[in-house]
Amino acid sequence: MFATLIAFAGVSLLATLIPGPDTAVVIKNSLGRGRRSAIATAGGCSTGQVGWGLASIAGIAALLATSVVAFSIMKWVGALYLCYIGIRSLISAVRSGGAAEAAGPRAAAPGGAAASYRDGLLTNALNPKTALFMSALLPQFTGPGDPAWLPFALVAVTAVVSFACMAAYALVFAKIGDVLRRPVVRRTVDGAMGGVLVSFGVGLAFSQA
Repeated sequence: MFATLIAFAGVSLLATLIPGPDTAVVIKNSLGRGRRSAIATAGGCSTGQVGWGLASIAGIAALLATSVVAFSIMKWVGALYLCYIGIRSLISAVRSGGAAEAAGPRAAAPGGAAASYRDGLLTNALNPKTALFMSALLPQFTGPGDPAWLPFALVAVTAVVSFACMAAYALVFAKIGDVLRRPVVRRTVDGAMGGVLVSFGVGLAFSQA
């Protein structure tokens, strides 16, 4: 069983390291709200992973793979949310021009942990690809003779791996945030991350199950 957990952790790590919406929203909040909020965002992403993992065990997530209507509804809601937070970041980039140039580096916005957790949770939970990934991956590591606790342990493993990777992004970008929060650089980063999130949203909207 230990070997199974290690193998599953390796697969989860490789999947997490591929940049996606979770990565983008963690980096955005790390630069815009600081380390505490970025860690909260990572926690929200991991909570979404746990939710889809449990849904996969219950067989609910598999409905997205078999129901065109369910998948379409979920992907459009997720796409709209990604576009919403992306456009919000683009607006922030535009509004930060002008007088902000003379104000010097902007500090990270205070607080925002609850809002950041919600950003991470909704970004992950509204992504049907997470559901498809979990429902396709878990059966590869479980079998009829395995203990009942194994699927739940695998869900916990993928949540821990996801949180560790996202938290690492949060700490790295918070560390270099003082440089990136200089007005000109910050506007560029806000615009870039907003564009990335919108592109993820558009890509999700036109994805297939």
